[in-house]
This record gives sequence, C-alpha cells and structure tokens, in this order.
Amino acid sequence: MGITVRVKITGGREMIAAFRRLPKDATRELKDANLRISSSLAGKIRGAAYAAPRQGPAVAPSVRAVRGAVPSVQAGGPKHAGHQRRRSRGQGPTKAADLVFGANFGGTRLTQFPPHNGGAGADDYFFFKTVEREMPAVEREWIDAADRVLAEWGT
Repeated sequence: MGITVRVKITGGREMIAAFRRLPKDATRELKDANLRISSSLAGKIRGAAYAAPRQGPAVAPSVRAVRGAVPSVQAGGPKHAGHQRRRSRGQGPTKAADLVFGANFGGTRLTQFPPHNGGAGADDYFFFKTVEREMPAVEREWIDAADRVLAEWGT
C-alpha cells in the first residue's frame, strides 16, 4: 500500500472521452506523454522527500511515475526502505509502504517520524505539497500534449 495521486485536470474527462474515438496509436502517444510529465513530477517529489526530515529520505526512492490516461505518481510499495541493524526473529525488512504515511504526514507517538502537522491531509511534508505547487505546469504540459496528439490524429 502507498500513496497514489492522479492529477485532476480541468476538462480532462472530455478530452479523454474524445481520445477513445481515436486509433490506439494516439492513445499510446498520449500515455507516453503522460509518463514523461509524471516522471518530471516524480523527480520533484523525490527531491522534496530527500529534503524532508527523518524518514523522508528512506521513502524517496519509492516515488515513481505511473503510466496512464492522466499523469499519475505513486509512493510507497514493496521496495525495501533502507536497512535495519536489529530485527526481531520472523520480522521482515521495513518496506517503503510501512513508512510513507508517517514520513509524509508526521506522527504523534513514534519519534522516528517528524511531528504531525495537525491538518486534515493538506499539511504534509513533501508529497501533496509538491503536487499542488507543480499543478499549473503539469496541467499546461498535459493540455499541450493532448492538443499535439489531437492535431496529429484527430479529424
């Protein structure tokens, strides 16, 4: 388990509906453009995670772009997060999914995480804050890519 964000774009549903009527090559080209946009966004989130306090750098390598109809980024998952010097018998290694929520939103009792910001999800340390900051650029890039694909493949 982890965090997944699909960027919400104004007018995106209508454009995706229009793409359903185009050939498969057009859809593939748009998904490739979305992956490029998502990769750029994932790199910025990864950089913010490395700069975050405590467990942020352990989660940073798990941030990745997801190929899809809209730009999507995912953090967490089954990747191992760092290394453990001591471990109880039968306990598996710590995964990024075990740390992603505490590293991003903070914790109240566990000192391995930064202090909890107290918000209802908007006050995070690196993930959503970076997505919101980059949202206008991502939306602009997606619309440009969609226009290019429609100009090439549309009728």
